[in-house]
Amino acid sequence: MLIELIIYSRGGQGGVTAARFVGTAAMLQGFFAQTIPQFGPERRGARVYTYLRISDKQIRKRSQIKNPNCIALFDKKIEIKDGTNIAIVNSREPLKLAEKTFYVDATSIAEKYGLINAGWPILSAPMSGAITRAIGIETSYLIEAIKIELGEKAEKSCLAAKEAHEVVNWI
Repeated sequence: MLIELIIYSRGGQGGVTAARFVGTAAMLQGFFAQTIPQFGPERRGARVYTYLRISDKQIRKRSQIKNPNCIALFDKKIEIKDGTNIAIVNSREPLKLAEKTFYVDATSIAEKYGLINAGWPILSAPMSGAITRAIGIETSYLIEAIKIELGEKAEKSCLAAKEAHEVVNWI
């Protein structure tokens, strides 16, 4: 099994952090994982691509992912590559982007739990909850990963991730 995921986000939304959450959760569950962020000058609102590989075997590749079998889209306005098997989208309504598309209103969940910085919802926790549901990572490992990454500040993010994991829908 090899999952190659590209997270399409904007600077400040938490795409890189979500990849760390999911990668750490995968490792806690017994898989190998690798995250590679790619962005230009760090600034809020700029496109950020984050590559995440999860495998049951050691990962030797260290390159960008050119043909992902899974994508996560934090902002519907970002252009994405076609032809993936699974898509996870931050959207209030169904938006078919792949053979199997999961959608969750991560923005509303982040706002509900006060996960906001400088007026922008931070989507790392709710989107990581949706991603782990889509790819089969158990919630308990995700919660543990969030606690490892955030320490004392993890409570709201854990609640947001759990909710997103439970309410994500697929079409």
